[in-house]
Amino acid sequence: MLRNLAKLVLPVAVLVASAQSAAGEVLEAGTCLEARLSVATGSRVSHAGDPIEATVIAPVFLNGRLLIPQGALVSGVVEKVERLGLGLKHLTAGIEYRFDAIQLPDGEVVPIEAHVAQVETAKERVNAQGFIGGIYPTANLSSSVAFYLLPLLCIDPEFGVPVLGIKFLIARSPDPEIYFPAGTEVILRLAADASIPHPGIPQDPISPLPAAEISDARAILAQLPEQRTSNGGRPSDLVNVLFLGAKEPINRAFQAAGWSGAQRRSVLSLYRMYHCMVQRMGYRMAPMGRLTLNGATADAEYQKSLDTFSRRHHLRLWEQRENVWLGAATEDIGYTVRKMHVTHATDPFIDNERTKVLNDLAFTGCVESASLITRGSGEAATQDRFAGTDDRVVVIRMNDCSDPRAMPSQSATSGPRAEKRSVQALIALRNDLIRSNPITLASNTVRALQEKEKLQVNSAPSGSNAKAELAVPGRFPVQPWWIRPSVLDESILTIDAHR
Repeated sequence: MLRNLAKLVLPVAVLVASAQSAAGEVLEAGTCLEARLSVATGSRVSHAGDPIEATVIAPVFLNGRLLIPQGALVSGVVEKVERLGLGLKHLTAGIEYRFDAIQLPDGEVVPIEAHVAQVETAKERVNAQGFIGGIYPTANLSSSVAFYLLPLLCIDPEFGVPVLGIKFLIARSPDPEIYFPAGTEVILRLAADASIPHPGIPQDPISPLPAAEISDARAILAQLPEQRTSNGGRPSDLVNVLFLGAKEPINRAFQAAGWSGAQRRSVLSLYRMYHCMVQRMGYRMAPMGRLTLNGATADAEYQKSLDTFSRRHHLRLWEQRENVWLGAATEDIGYTVRKMHVTHATDPFIDNERTKVLNDLAFTGCVESASLITRGSGEAATQDRFAGTDDRVVVIRMNDCSDPRAMPSQSATSGPRAEKRSVQALIALRNDLIRSNPITLASNTVRALQEKEKLQVNSAPSGSNAKAELAVPGRFPVQPWWIRPSVLDESILTIDAHR
């Protein structure tokens, strides 16, 4: 009787297992996807119903299994567009996307329901429903100056007109409309469960480093007098990346991944930085601060940003010997004041930025092997500024990167064309007259305060001001609101240095 029962149970179990395998894995609502837009969108150039597509640039895992590899395509439509125009109808520009399908590398299309949770390195804010709101057109230096100059223009035009002309040159109003070029990176959040039919397969599998290279990397770290950079004698960024490879493949890989270099400080670059801060614009090749590692300045610098000077991903490299580079990767998330001067504030969760560098380079196919190793110095554990790190360094062996796979990016001919300077001046004057007069400012201030109360109730973690949901007593929370998955997260590819 027992034998007969076993014969009945076994086929049933096989059928159940087969059904579960066919159904695939279920990604729960709230799961995040990091993607890069393939098309340009914005409040000036987009319309409701326009198609939109993005490429997944970070893998998605579930229970140690890769479900969505890099290179999968997410598609949807522009759900809603609010152009600011003269600012009479809307306080800010706005745009919303609805992503409803994901195409896996093998061509299979899976329905999903996802919205934007965050736009990376952007000045725009995102609410809980995925609606992206632009900046307030009057919350800037230019509008404040215009507020006091407009009465002067009426009282003494001969003096007011030249002063307004000077204001256009040194304190031009920022563009409050939203524009996201191709290559804009976003974090999407699933609004409903999604069934993925089968595990994904990495396009370019990354093997772990051989034991000899891991031992060599440990020896390099052990020989360092300091594993932190210094800024004028003050401890700064922590070393968290080690490259093995020539400079040329590293350059090609970063360029294909959408990173750029940094210009040297000069009068012109300082002028551009000032204008980017005043006009709230991005500066792709902005100069970086002079940080030293054991007394040496950086040999190479890379950064990735969007439409604001205040936020960016960035990395500095120091060559230790031929084809061996130490790096400190951090993310700028805003401004702070140190020693009576304004500087960038960095995200204390540097492991996310370490993973960002690895994932981006892995997307290009230029990473031959990689592993995580323990720092061993105990230096990070004693520093409150980096209390969120696991105290490990990623070691990356580069290949020759002769034909890297490029991420979607903005072409030289894409994007809205800039108006002539004379037209820009007239538009700036018109906007100042309409937006910066006392009546409009008073009305918009009341409306803005009302919207802010709603946003505080409905908003979800997004941007630099909400990097964490769980906090403990002390300066920093213990966990970021979203931990970026790594191409090393799959168990067969991960080297755990604690074993």
